[in-house]
Amino acid sequence: MTSIPFPWARFGRGRGFAWAFLAVVAAAGSAALQGQAAAGQSAGELKGYFQRTEQSLMDAVAVGNKALWNDVLDEACVVTNEEGEVLGKKELLEQLTGLPPGLSGAIEVVDLTVQPAGDFAVVRFRMNETETVFGQHLKTGYRSTDTFVRRDAGWKMIASHQSVVTSDPPAQEVSRRDWPAFAGTYQLLPNGWVLHVAMKDGELYAGRDPKQLKRLIPIGPNVFTREGSLGEWVFCLDEKGKATKIVELRKFEPLVWTAVPRHS
Repeated sequence: MTSIPFPWARFGRGRGFAWAFLAVVAAAGSAALQGQAAAGQSAGELKGYFQRTEQSLMDAVAVGNKALWNDVLDEACVVTNEEGEVLGKKELLEQLTGLPPGLSGAIEVVDLTVQPAGDFAVVRFRMNETETVFGQHLKTGYRSTDTFVRRDAGWKMIASHQSVVTSDPPAQEVSRRDWPAFAGTYQLLPNGWVLHVAMKDGELYAGRDPKQLKRLIPIGPNVFTREGSLGEWVFCLDEKGKATKIVELRKFEPLVWTAVPRHS
């Protein structure tokens, strides 16, 4: 799968937003933005400049407009996307080919701050993405930290780093037939932490402290996320329908909780 260097990697050649009016912004944006990057700007002017720059960069992705990105990116720019991929300017521009059919939406740049440091500026902001993927509607938040350096031609982005803003997924309608079997006590063997899983009012809850259990949000009949936490929890049953373990995927690595007799 070919990845896109910002919040659009999930669906191959792009994801997120493709609105026709963005072409107007992208076509005119490059020269205008660099023309506004004058030295000696006030704090308000600097914030306004970077707000326009970052928003225009987001808009330009949808139509595959490389000119604006080419003008803003420093030749030495390095981008680390939310999937941990590290890209140079050449690789990033090669991936800006526009969005495939079936995807549409928008990204809004909000909560932008600028931290000047001599000839450098650290720009932080949130990207609120709304998208339609073949009729399904998604909303995702990202945080970005971009570092700009002042060159003779204006501000140039020399580094960028993105991360996903985590949130609880919506509960899915799944079979709850096996849920009573999931309740019990689990441990990181041989002598590690103990985990308690309880069922209450038709919902499953889990936690190390039985007085502070958090709801398990179903995303499959035996697959859950824990409210307020990263990772997936997969309950495993034997051929008799008895719970044997939980495989907790912690940032893509499995942590195995083994079913043990209840602690008194």
